[in-house]
Amino acid sequence: MTSQVSLDSRASERPKLLILMLRPLVALLLSAPVIVLLLSIETTSRPVSDQQFSPQELSRIESLLLESTPQTPGNASMQQLQFDADELNLLLRYAVNVMNLSSQWAATTQLNESAMGMQLSLRLSQGPLPLFLNVEANLLEQDKQLKLQALKIGRIRIPDRFLQFTLQRFQANLAAGNLAYTDFIELINNVKSVNLSQDHMTVALQWDPKLIGRIGNHAQQLFISEQDQQRIIDYYQIITNIAAAVPIDIRAVSINAFLVPLFAAAREKSLGGSDPIAENRTAFQTLAIYLNKESIGQLIGDETARDIPPAPFIEVRLQRRQDLAQHLVSIAAITASAGADLAQMLSTTKEAYDARYRSGFSFSDLTANSVGLAMAQLSTRDERTARAMQERLANLGSESDYMPEVGNNRDGLSESAFNAMYTDSSSPEYQRRMAEIQTLINSKPLFAGLL
Repeated sequence: MTSQVSLDSRASERPKLLILMLRPLVALLLSAPVIVLLLSIETTSRPVSDQQFSPQELSRIESLLLESTPQTPGNASMQQLQFDADELNLLLRYAVNVMNLSSQWAATTQLNESAMGMQLSLRLSQGPLPLFLNVEANLLEQDKQLKLQALKIGRIRIPDRFLQFTLQRFQANLAAGNLAYTDFIELINNVKSVNLSQDHMTVALQWDPKLIGRIGNHAQQLFISEQDQQRIIDYYQIITNIAAAVPIDIRAVSINAFLVPLFAAAREKSLGGSDPIAENRTAFQTLAIYLNKESIGQLIGDETARDIPPAPFIEVRLQRRQDLAQHLVSIAAITASAGADLAQMLSTTKEAYDARYRSGFSFSDLTANSVGLAMAQLSTRDERTARAMQERLANLGSESDYMPEVGNNRDGLSESAFNAMYTDSSSPEYQRRMAEIQTLINSKPLFAGLL
């Protein structure tokens, strides 16, 4: 009897013993995510970069973009790009800045023989104790491509097998029915070689303009919501109606023939409770598509655009020039979508490209660009100014309400002629000329009291 009681007692103690043994293990498992998080978060940022750019840095970025652009972007060709570490970091800083991420993100790269190191930092808090998530990656040159060899998050190094498994699963999930990812993989496959040294990274790639265009469209569509898609469809219908109402014997119309009714509609939508900034942004985007004879599918996707008839085309001019209207609206659309900094950079780079390869540098084009930039920047700055711009654009009297006369500009400057006069876009002479143009724009009635 005693023996039976003893056995029963030991049997009843086994679950208790098991619980005592499992409790630390369960606690460890439950606290593992917290431990990992604490080991990942640090109080200092490893990569630190200045957010402001000097005129010399902006001029250098312009030169790098120009040197990276094919002479004939519309044709397929082999391109070779070469950057040193300082240039890579300058472009990286600029990319973070134009995406409005510079207050939270910082990134830097280091070049070594056949290897590249990258550091990325995300600021998690703005309080008295700043917290950062720091990531370090090491990429190796293998088979003329870059391969991720190691990844470290905070003080935790990700095990190699787990890293490779995660990458494979991530790629497999993205590839399933994702056209954007398919195009991105095709772009990667177009990279024929990557060579790394202590001094430079050299990349040889096959330039495919159709592929680049598709990737650009995918990227643009990521930032267009379903509500914005409907707005674009609405404005495209207004454009269709405007163009259809133009008598067949009229070859071209002023840009005001489109700006006035589009922004009258934007004003009415805003009075009905819609977001005036979103209305103005999508109005510029849609008009740019029309003036440049592009498909609305670039903004809303080909599938959505399939049932929308193309608007009848009528030539649109500014100061009797089609190219000036295209410049103004294209830069306005870029400004409204991606910000003034990127629009300004693309504007000056385009003129530098024209000076090197095409019709020459044009201050008339830059004036139209600057007007478009100011028009879109004010139209999307804040709700009050957006509404004020709707009212003013809906009541335009003439093109001189916003556009300085450009007939006296000296245009068609070759690269050598431009350099002889201004050296580059960071020179005092060039900055003075651009300040004169901006003063003329600021004096126009459309912008009075708002700039």
